[in-house]
Amino acid sequence: MPPLPRLSLGLLLAGTLLAGCSTGPAIDGGTPSAASSAAEDAAAPDAAAADTGERLAALLGNTGGPADVVLLGDSFAAGEGAGSYQPVDGVADSLCHRSAAGLLSAAGDSTVIHNAACSRARISALGSAQQMQGHGNAGVPAQLDQLRGVRPDLVLLFIGGNDAGFAELLQACIVEDTSCAGDAVLRQATKQTLRDLRVPLTRLYTELGASGAPVLVLPYPRLFDAAHNPGQDACGRLSPEELSFGLDITDALNSTIEQSVAAAGLPNVRYVDALEDSFAGRGACSADPLVVTARLGPLLNAAASVSAAQEVLHPTEEGYRVLTGDLLQWMEDHPS
Repeated sequence: MPPLPRLSLGLLLAGTLLAGCSTGPAIDGGTPSAASSAAEDAAAPDAAAADTGERLAALLGNTGGPADVVLLGDSFAAGEGAGSYQPVDGVADSLCHRSAAGLLSAAGDSTVIHNAACSRARISALGSAQQMQGHGNAGVPAQLDQLRGVRPDLVLLFIGGNDAGFAELLQACIVEDTSCAGDAVLRQATKQTLRDLRVPLTRLYTELGASGAPVLVLPYPRLFDAAHNPGQDACGRLSPEELSFGLDITDALNSTIEQSVAAAGLPNVRYVDALEDSFAGRGACSADPLVVTARLGPLLNAAASVSAAQEVLHPTEEGYRVLTGDLLQWMEDHPS
């Protein structure tokens, strides 16, 4: 495939912090079966790597060497929440939070992951530098500039959440005393923001698709279960109405992304309609979440650390494994 094109779009950031979700079980103290399960846990990554690597290789038709997979976009592409963060542009503790345990990380030697994504990235970060604490005045280089010379077999993209102001919406729900769910002005402003996103998203997909490489545009998973879910704990300051509002925003953003992919009209740029419900039953306020949630330990860390605060409301390492499995299943069900 030819190298990805350089873009020239617009700029900036937004973080995500939930200050009071599930107060479910605190830190576990171990169980009688911990020793017997340790060997199984140790073997699991190797088995997952073999399975993921073999499936991906078969899907991409690679026989002459490892496949080159590019990750672009924001925190969900970077691997925020999974830990095992890697240096970015010489910054060892970069807040881009590119994880070695994120999406497709279990693919092993059959795949070379080129992760250029960065937490807080907006659409503009693909084509121009992203300002980020710790990266000086120059910021984090444009994501596509970091990939010069790479000829991807597959491009995976998460983008749009920060442009939609999702973090600011959460803050409005958590900080304000009145319910954000009933704020008609906020709802109308959100609708307008999403409408305004269609043109820049469509332009982005068109420019990425011009490389000829297969581009899979990924939807954001619903981070909460429906408010009526009987297995869901109380969610701090978020009322059932506010949880529903958050789910509505996620669904509307994904719909905007899907419509923009359709507007681009390129056969090699496809929307993956399979990740929205990957965390169903194990959302941020469940007893066994696949999302970094606001239990006591994470909350205390978040209060004292920008790095820990970024992780809240992002997939855990297990969460990314679930997303990977659902992505591979979709690719197998929808061959290009």
